[in-house]
Amino acid sequence: MKLLIYAYDLGGIPLTQSMANFNRKCVEWAAEEFRWPGYEPADLYAVTKVLNEPDFPPLFGLHSMFLNARLIRHFKGKAVLTKAGMAVLREHGRLQALLFDRAFFDSDPYGGDPRVVEAGLWDVRHILTVVSNRLGDWVSLSDLTEWSVAVDAFPTTGPLGAKHNATLYVALNAVRPLSWLGLVEVVNGQDGDLGGRHLRKTPLFDKFVHLASLQVGSASVH
Repeated sequence: MKLLIYAYDLGGIPLTQSMANFNRKCVEWAAEEFRWPGYEPADLYAVTKVLNEPDFPPLFGLHSMFLNARLIRHFKGKAVLTKAGMAVLREHGRLQALLFDRAFFDSDPYGGDPRVVEAGLWDVRHILTVVSNRLGDWVSLSDLTEWSVAVDAFPTTGPLGAKHNATLYVALNAVRPLSWLGLVEVVNGQDGDLGGRHLRKTPLFDKFVHLASLQVGSASVH
């Protein structure tokens, strides 16, 4: 919501000429304003002295989802609000529901392997049911992966095999958006072990996600 209000107040966010990303001033503002866990300003500046949009993945993801949801459009070198974007200003619940749909019902929005989706290995409703039923307390990402997808059916490419590929896919395409939407909380494992990350659902999950809801076209009814 802060980003939409920022765009509204400015009359549009200036874009870079080369990549059509938000300009550096916006990225620096967002890093300070969002204070995103895992992407605090100190974390970001430890990697690079100059922040561009791809250096701040949550902002990069929001930009993409806002475009896909047609809340903003690129016009004359700026990202400006559309009528749909104006309609959700300060409507936090509507925006949350809309971003949830973009995260889980767009065509592979987080850049995972489309072959996994096409092969029927990715069932959003099943994964959300697992989160609802089993993540009332802390569980490992490794266990969540085993419960959520058919691990043995994932590609075995790479030195770490199918289990790692499946775990990475679940981390990127389920855990990350759920975490960014405030629906699960995550703590990292020791020594950066991906499967050793632990997570549990937040109180917001059960208030927000209604698994008995109907699917209408490409959007869910909350």
